[in-house]
Amino acid sequence: MTTGGTARGRFAFLDAGEAARRLGVDRRTLDQWVQQGRIRAYKGVGRDYFFKTADVEALYKELHPEPELAQAIAADEQESAATTGGAQPLQFVPRRKQQDPAMRVYLRLQADTKWYDVSEEDIRTWFLQLAPEGYERNRRNALHAIQKLQYLVSLIEEAQKRAP
Repeated sequence: MTTGGTARGRFAFLDAGEAARRLGVDRRTLDQWVQQGRIRAYKGVGRDYFFKTADVEALYKELHPEPELAQAIAADEQESAATTGGAQPLQFVPRRKQQDPAMRVYLRLQADTKWYDVSEEDIRTWFLQLAPEGYERNRRNALHAIQKLQYLVSLIEEAQKRAP
């Protein structure tokens, strides 16, 4: 998750899939949070809806406090336990909701289909605006995605060869 105003200035809104990915939850959970008023959704075209990047970042920070805050909470719990006669302190361990592996792959493929509407000119424009310190990180991310997709294609091809 980005901090500060870097993401806000460039991309003010995220679609529901990207918001769920950044928050580390599935779409159902995101929908529940919208219904509960935990995060506000903005209507898009058709049935699509979007979220302000700043709102997603704020909720992420609420769900995953900074390490310093987590340590402060743990220290406070230890101090409280010491003054109450030796009760065991609570350990603050942020947990990420685990999704079913099949659902994770399905959601990732759904998100990756968005590449169909991205032209080479769009990619070039994005790249020209990319800061040089982002080259290596984005290169690694792209290579990792390529590797996973190549593996998926090989599984499909193997299954097609076995199919009658």
